[in-house]
Formats: sequence, C-alpha cells, structure tokens
Amino acid sequence: MVVAFWAHGALIETVLMHYEGRSTVCVSTQAGCAMACGFCATGQMGFDRHLSTGEIVEQVVRAQLEADDRRVSNVVFMGMGEPLANYDRTWAAVERLHGDLGLSARHLTISTVGMIPGIRRLATEGLPVNLAVSLHAADDDLRDELVPINRRYPLADLAEACTEHVAATGRRLSFEWALIHDVNDRLEDAGRLAAYARPLGAQ
Repeated sequence: MVVAFWAHGALIETVLMHYEGRSTVCVSTQAGCAMACGFCATGQMGFDRHLSTGEIVEQVVRAQLEADDRRVSNVVFMGMGEPLANYDRTWAAVERLHGDLGLSARHLTISTVGMIPGIRRLATEGLPVNLAVSLHAADDDLRDELVPINRRYPLADLAEACTEHVAATGRRLSFEWALIHDVNDRLEDAGRLAAYARPLGAQ
C-alpha cells in the first residue's frame, strides 16, 4: 500500500509492503528526482527538493502505524529520489532508524543509480547497510540511454566502487533491473548481466 502525505508543499510517497508477520517500508529521500531515468515516472517529474532527515524517518513512523501488528523489520531507501544525492540527510536517517528505532543495519538498504562518490563514502561509514544498484543495463551504450548518470559514472568505475563497498562492509551487493520489452530483456542482456554481476558476487 502507498502512504502519502504533504510536507512543505511536497508530496512524499512511501510504500508499505506486508509479509507474514512483518512489513518492509520503501521510503523516499527527495521530492521528485533529477536523475531523469527514462523509464521512471519520478524521473520525468523533475527535481523539487531534498527531504529532511525528519521527513525520511517520519515515513517509517507513519508506515508502522499503518502496519498494525506486522512490525516494520526492513527499510529500503528506494522511493522517490536518489538517496546518495541527499547523502547527509539520508545517512542521518539511517542512524536514527538504527539508534532510535532499533532497526538492524543489516535490514536497511540504500539504493542508488550509481553515484560513485556516495558509494565510496558509504563504504567508510560505521554501519554495514546493504547496497542496491539500479543497473537496468550491463553495457554502457544502453545504460547511457536508460540511466543518464552512467555517462558520468560508467560501468567499469561503478564495479570498482561496488567492490570497495563489499570489501569494507562484508554485505552482499544487489542489482535492480526493470525489464523493458525488447530493450533489456533479451538473452544477450541476461548474459551481460551475469558476466557483470558474477565477479562482484552480486545477486
């Protein structure tokens, strides 16, 4: 279910996913998004503003109220916006969720389109949160089209930064892949993904 509320003129969307006995919350870190990924509705909205740490944490609190007897066990930073473009507030929210709400760092996942400086900074933090990368293509030409930030941070550099994160945290890396018919859903795309993911031990 989607939990949405207005804050200082911005619509903040949160997704609450129920499983047996527990819930996962998908939180937003920005109102809108500047990454302009062509397949993403939020990316086509444009960027409005960064959310504050309080606004990020409030999404989890509101979701817990909606979850009834299903405790919120996992939080994924995969909603509206690019978490690593709002790094300081996002990380402060991680620390509050861990320290104040008692969520394990291993149950917190930050998703990024591949902002390498942020990935490298994450690797130096004291909490071993999970990293998920919105990949969607494993060759630069196609990824340049689908995820424009790839023109600044190409796949080879992204793999290097991800390797550093895995080594520093001991956490497994995840790749996200939105299947788009006749664009990135062919056998050769699967082969490229496997070849890219295997050396990183990614899932």
